[in-house]
Amino acid sequence: MPSTVGTDDSNMINESTETFEARVETPNETMSDDEMTEILPFSFRERIITFVIINFALFISYALYSLPGAFLPLYDLDRGISSGITGLILACVPLCYIVVCPIAGKLLDRYSSKKMLLLACGMLTVITFVCAAVGKIHNNKLFILAIIVLRLFQGACGGLIDVIAFAITTKIFPDNIALTTSIIETSLNVAVAIAPFLGGVLYTAGGFYLSFVVTAGGVALVLITSIYGVSDVNTKRDDAGGDLLGVVKQVAVWFPAWHSAACMILFNYYIPILSPYVQATFGEGPQFSGFLLMVNTAGICIAAPFLGHAMDRFNPYIFFVASSVLLPVCYWFLGPAPFLSELIGASKTQLAVVLVLIGLIVPLGCYPGLLIMYDVYKVRFGKIPQSVKNYITAIYCASFPLGGFIGSAISGLISEFLPFADATMYVSFAYFAETLLMVVFVITVYRDKRASTSDKDETKSLLS
Repeated sequence: MPSTVGTDDSNMINESTETFEARVETPNETMSDDEMTEILPFSFRERIITFVIINFALFISYALYSLPGAFLPLYDLDRGISSGITGLILACVPLCYIVVCPIAGKLLDRYSSKKMLLLACGMLTVITFVCAAVGKIHNNKLFILAIIVLRLFQGACGGLIDVIAFAITTKIFPDNIALTTSIIETSLNVAVAIAPFLGGVLYTAGGFYLSFVVTAGGVALVLITSIYGVSDVNTKRDDAGGDLLGVVKQVAVWFPAWHSAACMILFNYYIPILSPYVQATFGEGPQFSGFLLMVNTAGICIAAPFLGHAMDRFNPYIFFVASSVLLPVCYWFLGPAPFLSELIGASKTQLAVVLVLIGLIVPLGCYPGLLIMYDVYKVRFGKIPQSVKNYITAIYCASFPLGGFIGSAISGLISEFLPFADATMYVSFAYFAETLLMVVFVITVYRDKRASTSDKDETKSLLS
């Protein structure tokens, strides 16, 4: 039977708060669709429609995140803008995600989740249309200033959408947090994978202007469907209280988010250095490098829903620990590492297979993170206040762009001094420090669990 994580819900009907929490927080029970409908003010159909629309919203916002990656360097080059400035423009969005996610968690305490979603989508629509017009600015200094400001606002809107989507999803599907998280992350990865290709096609067809106009139309479609299709799920602060600082002080609570970030560091680490390595070693151009990154992302997209379903049904800590061991070991075979050179040689097939395996392993460390964060808090403090849920969700959402930013940044620095095989080997050795931290984390949570179960009425941890 599935393990579930508790949820407080001020929107329920026909049942008391205590009854609802007792049913949802019991890890060996799960509610049927009819039972869930009884205590939530919207049906299973309405919850599914809401989930589909917020997935679409996330898909579009992340597509805008990576869309300029294919054409902006060429466009800036034609304008005489340096690659360093182009990198800054592209980095604006993930940096803004990191900053905005905690703020979004605080805003969810006070304002309607649906109204915030509509505001974010509306602002993103306008900003993206304005981005299309910025290309008509001939002065490079003004163009750079304008596009950076607009990309920062795009990142802010994307961060809001990210946190709102996860907060709504965990509220309406408390029994399937890992599964719904994996589906969301699949949408995001598909968006990140295909958006650069789509951006290249649009740029070839209609230049800078068309690239942003079409995507702005997509955001406008999300806005319209959200108005009529998204249920107004209550994520506001309840009487139980809770604050962000209190969550941050609990290292064991946010450690799963850090582990997600660590997995994303390795997932993004080889992206900036893969093309030069492929060209130098195999004589292949960017097309083959693009294919390798595509199969790498495809591994995540294919495995994620199945793994998410399994994480909801079995002990998610097992997947968590497995990722901390398997991921750095896979990295040894990327180069491959010098100490493996006598056993396996570098080849295109070897590289493709290893990248697929990395794509399959990364979800093991990322997708159970939110479920485990809820569980750790519940083991230590019992019921989870809604405001704490919002903060936990915000921290979890911020972990992905944080890992992506760190991974891409350090790979560029390290690759200046080390060849590909050494660069990937040394970062895998460094990652084993994360493996040791994972062991300490699991032991700590297990001890907390044993202490909490000394009272019969205490809710058991997922480790039980």
